[in-house]
Amino acid sequence: MDLLSNLPDRIHEILKEGAKKGDTRVAITDELGNDWSYARMISTVDRVATEMSELGIRAGDRVMIVCENSVAAIILMYAASQLDAWAVTTNARLSEREIALIEHDSQPRRVFYTSLVSPDADVHATNAAAETLHMSGIGEVKVGKMNESAAPEKVYEDAAKQVAVLIYTTGTTGRPKGVMLSHRNLLYVACRGQRMKTLFAEDVAWCVMPISHSYGLVLLQGLLFAGGRLKIMPRFDVEKTLDAVASGEVTILNAVPALLNRVIAHVEKNNLTMTPNSLRYVYSGTAPLDLSLRQKVENIFDVVLHNGYGLTETSPTISRTIYEKGTGEINIGTPIPGVTVKVVGANGNEVGQGESGELLVKGPNVMLGYYGQPELTRDVIDADGYLRTGDLVSLNEMGEITIQGRSKELIIRSGFNVYPQEVEAALNAHDAVLNAAVIGVPVEGNEEIIAFVELVPGGAVEPAELSAFIENTLAQYKRPQRIVVLPQLPMAPNGKIRKHELKKFAQQSPIED
Repeated sequence: MDLLSNLPDRIHEILKEGAKKGDTRVAITDELGNDWSYARMISTVDRVATEMSELGIRAGDRVMIVCENSVAAIILMYAASQLDAWAVTTNARLSEREIALIEHDSQPRRVFYTSLVSPDADVHATNAAAETLHMSGIGEVKVGKMNESAAPEKVYEDAAKQVAVLIYTTGTTGRPKGVMLSHRNLLYVACRGQRMKTLFAEDVAWCVMPISHSYGLVLLQGLLFAGGRLKIMPRFDVEKTLDAVASGEVTILNAVPALLNRVIAHVEKNNLTMTPNSLRYVYSGTAPLDLSLRQKVENIFDVVLHNGYGLTETSPTISRTIYEKGTGEINIGTPIPGVTVKVVGANGNEVGQGESGELLVKGPNVMLGYYGQPELTRDVIDADGYLRTGDLVSLNEMGEITIQGRSKELIIRSGFNVYPQEVEAALNAHDAVLNAAVIGVPVEGNEEIIAFVELVPGGAVEPAELSAFIENTLAQYKRPQRIVVLPQLPMAPNGKIRKHELKKFAQQSPIED
């Protein structure tokens, strides 16, 4: 399957691709329930691009967009693309410190805040003394002061060299990492659904995942490329999501495992019936999928739960599953066309079939690099163009990838390798557990395995009971030395569990079982 020929030159032209199915068709149902046709989206992008230019935005400038999901955020991103400026999409739910670090690193010409739809964006705008402006079609937007010292980057006509968006990955300390994704990176992945016939013009999906993150962005662009319709949800809402499924309106449901666990818990607690519906499939990504979640999703919605895999650095898709409903597989599929992978051991040599090693990826999805950090870029992309993912995987005879976990998260207990994902899957299989997160903490001469669990609403279980529950599932060296029940696991805006916070908590605070 060819995913590279006849691609547009810039990401804002995705709207024109979708409009080929009819430009009066609805592209976006915004956060207020208003419908936006493809023609309206295109004309609004044109007008807002002109206004951004009048505000001093030039080709090569960085334009920081502090936002939550909204039509304004989408228009601003595509208007930046039209000007050959880089969109620095930034989740408004980040802390003031995190926002400041990104702004300092990217040096945007201006910062735009989607203050109408996001109270958090409005707070950030107030802190920055941003000015309130009314922009064509999207209304009130707050705009920061001009950064006169911001120098534009070189502009390339070649879509493979020109940066479209700069996405900062979740970090803990120090300088953040700005992932430079080119127009071709994003267009290559965006066209996949339409060209591989997994997305159609008739599809309707919730825009649930933040578009300021790569997973939400690729879902947005993939559906628009196919000519489908996206309903915007600024923040994930379980009841609204299930209402949309029950009404028969949505055909595809996308969410990360942590959010799908919340959906399942809500359905079970309220004895809801979610069939019949119009779903063609449910799609998960950004975190490993365990079998118990897949089985529950498929039983409740009566459609297959697919799993996609990738990193922000790979735009983000590397592979996608081709499951049949009820098969019980939990691999992450085969690489999408055009992507080459290999699995290497600690010595850098490829390992045999079924053996574990680090996954290396090469293809038109691989980022241009980390902004302003060439040394860091060289650390992760080798001379042959392979990106080191940091994920430990194995390949089967079908070329399907099974992920064991992150190399940085690997726990070595009494000389044995322990993959947190396996322990988490065992704990998640308990009916009272909503989500589990497993970390390793160094102790004298060893590593201690600590599991943190969040219970389903109204659930009750003691750590000792959970220890007994996994006793016959896991070898002794894989079992946690401590299991801690928390009211809620810390979660990033993109739905990922913040394990670094749990590790800090475990190291700094005495934990009692």
